[in-house]
Amino acid sequence: MVDSGHVTATLRLTVGDLRLAHPITVPSSPVPAAAVVPALQGLVNAVVSAAEEQVVHKGQAISCRKGCGACCRQLVPVSRTESERLLALIEAMPADRRTALKARFAAAAERIGLAGLAERAGRSDRELSSAYFALGLPCPFLEEESCSIHAERPLVCREYLVTSPADLCAGPAQEGVTPVPVPKLSVAARGLQDETDDWFPLALLLSRGRKPAHGARRRTGPEWIQRFLARMGQHQN
Repeated sequence: MVDSGHVTATLRLTVGDLRLAHPITVPSSPVPAAAVVPALQGLVNAVVSAAEEQVVHKGQAISCRKGCGACCRQLVPVSRTESERLLALIEAMPADRRTALKARFAAAAERIGLAGLAERAGRSDRELSSAYFALGLPCPFLEEESCSIHAERPLVCREYLVTSPADLCAGPAQEGVTPVPVPKLSVAARGLQDETDDWFPLALLLSRGRKPAHGARRRTGPEWIQRFLARMGQHQN
């Protein structure tokens, strides 16, 4: 269905052992990749909800709650496409909040640099993540132990839920933490615009993130979604 510059279709997907039908609405005209991030957020939300239903069906419960921000000290990998939307989000904020956020990002980047974690330096993703978590560095978007941009939070943040006691998430080795098995669609956003694109830590958004370059590649919304789905298939195989 096409309406006022947008097209809506129902995606029928099998992701891991989950099957779902999810309506998705995207711009019908050529747009930057960041313009389809809301649709990707909705798709990830649908997959996460399906995974939650499986957990509940088994008699378990999600222990994540507002005010429990231990996971917001983990390394959060963001793609170029997501970073473009997040940068626009910050620039649209009131001046006082924007200034406060930029100060927190600058402080986080300094700590990461002093710890020698600004570059991977031959570390595996797991090694880098463990060293980052050991810093106890709160996400710059974290306020009163809750995400201040919850509706716009990165895709990977949506995919992280646990059924174990919340206080275990603060442990240095994450011992006893039981994550909900959610298929990681977020990895398909990496390289969405260009195969050479990689992820970087969310805390380095202001130093690593870039606004779309003038003349950057545009595709129609359906074309971006098809590209995303193709990358999903590559990561599932």
